[in-house]
Amino acid sequence: MRLNLRSLLIMVIFTSTLSIIFQSVKIQLLLLIAAVAIFLLNSPSKHKCQRLYHRIRRLTSIILTVMLFQIIFRSEGNVLWSYGIVQITTVGINYGIITALRLLLIVVIAGVLFDVPYYEYLLAFKKWHIPYEISFLVATVIHLLPIFNTHFEQRREALLLRGIDLRKLPLVKRPAAYLTLLFPIVANTINEVKTRAISLELRAFRIYPQRSSLYSSTLYPKDYITFSIYITILIFMIYLIR
Repeated sequence: MRLNLRSLLIMVIFTSTLSIIFQSVKIQLLLLIAAVAIFLLNSPSKHKCQRLYHRIRRLTSIILTVMLFQIIFRSEGNVLWSYGIVQITTVGINYGIITALRLLLIVVIAGVLFDVPYYEYLLAFKKWHIPYEISFLVATVIHLLPIFNTHFEQRREALLLRGIDLRKLPLVKRPAAYLTLLFPIVANTINEVKTRAISLELRAFRIYPQRSSLYSSTLYPKDYITFSIYITILIFMIYLIR
C-alpha cells in the first residue's frame, strides 16, 4: 500500500515528537516498533529493506558508542557498579538504552523519507501552503545526505577496484583515510546543489508567484484511515504503558 507523502510526514512528525517528549524505555521501544510499521506500510521493496539493514549495520558501532558514553558519564541514580571515577547507575543505563532506541528510530524514519522522490516533497509542501522557496530548501536538505552517500559509495568502489578496502585498514589509519575522502566528497555534493540552483534560476525560479505542476498530491480515503488508525493506536498504547 503506497501512501501519500503527507500521510507519511504526519505519522513521522507525530512519532518523532513523542520520542523527544517521553523518556521511557518502554515508550521508546513502542515508538521504534511504530517507526518500523510506517516503513512497512509504505510497501518497501526488497532493495529498500536491504538498504535499511545496511544503514543500521553501519551505524551500530556509533549507536553503541553513544549508548556507552551515556551509561558511563551519567552519575545520577543508584550506583550499580563503580571503579575509580567510572560509575554505572540506573539512570545512566536507562538513558543509554533510550538514546540507542531513539537513534535507531531516526535511522528507520530516514529509510522512509530518503527514498521519496524529490518532486513529491515539493507537491506535499505546496498542498500545505508552505512558500516554494522554503519547500525547495527543505527538500534539498533532505536529499543532501543521499547525494553525499552516493558520492561516498562511488569513491569507495573506486578504491576497491584499486585493491584498497577501507574496512581492512588498521584502526589508527582509518580516520586519516576517511578524512582524505571527506573533503572532496563534500565539495562535490555542494557543487551538485549549486548546479541545481543555477538550473532553477535558468528556468525562471520565483519569477511568478504561482507555479503549475504536472502531478498533484491528493489524500485518498486510505491515507485518512491509515494515519487516523495509526495515531489512535499509538496514543492508546502509550496510555496503557504509562
